Amino acid sequence: MGNRTLEQAFNAVFHKKDSFEGFLTLAREDHIEEFHFKDRKIYRTSKKYKSYLRFLDKVVLRHLAKNSEVVHSYIKQRSVLTAVTAHAGNSAFFLTDIKSFFPNVTTADVERVLSRGKELIPISDFDTHIPYCAQLMTWNDSIPVGFPTSPQLSNAFLFEFDNALLKFCESRGLTYTRYSDDIVISSDDKEALLSLRDSVQELLHTHASPKLLINAEKTRITHIGNKVKILGLIITPDGHVTIDSKYKKTLESILHFYTTDRSRYDDLLSKRFDGKEHSLFGLLHYVKATDSAYLEKLQKKYGVLALKMLMEERWSDKG
Repeated sequence: MGNRTLEQAFNAVFHKKDSFEGFLTLAREDHIEEFHFKDRKIYRTSKKYKSYLRFLDKVVLRHLAKNSEVVHSYIKQRSVLTAVTAHAGNSAFFLTDIKSFFPNVTTADVERVLSRGKELIPISDFDTHIPYCAQLMTWNDSIPVGFPTSPQLSNAFLFEFDNALLKFCESRGLTYTRYSDDIVISSDDKEALLSLRDSVQELLHTHASPKLLINAEKTRITHIGNKVKILGLIITPDGHVTIDSKYKKTLESILHFYTTDRSRYDDLLSKRFDGKEHSLFGLLHYVKATDSAYLEKLQKKYGVLALKMLMEERWSDKG
């Protein structure tokens, strides 16, 4: 347990630019905006509210327990790529996700997680601030998509579930990773995956919350021989992880015209990316992060200079 109080930690971070009293008395309804994106409620906070949440993320949530062996979301040096690569040596894959995960983590759940981890948090009086911090990190009795604190809270909330499912999988020779609310389990034996749906659901109820359900519509088993697409990436029959072929076709068409016919390039860019080169920039950096061998192939085919030009951040003020 640390010697600093929450107020001392707050003052060390904000350096008198804000008051601890202001933090404790924030009228949250004046600092939050709700909007919809792809049928999901997203919440945007004011700059002040966001700074408070980032403060809690830094001094509180980063210390909470999470299963770093399993979790690949919101952790340094972990990513979608590492979550999928862990399964690349196997031939059969069970895929599911947790239905409406963030909305079903309640304020009471957050209080429980903070209380469970209070000995790990280096704030001497954190006990007294747990109810308020739980209120600050939730809205309408759930952890909202868009709050800076929600990702780390989700990892901490699923700590016991991750431990239980990992133990279950290890005892059966299965590989388990989780990225946010996506669950991936793999094996060399397809038969070993056939009864997983009920087992995962039971562990979710027992070790996370009876409110949580796995998403039946997105639960499936696939295997090498089919197109194995996991978290947007492809595992090839030889165990290589790469991007989807549809992105490769788009990239190679655009790069061909970038090096041979700029007017056709502009036309194709307009059709595929609404004319926004920063979207092409993002796709190329996605390739760099997920399949460096494919990026090298593109460089050899279309030229290192062409790729370098398109991967420079020149479009931050466009679109």
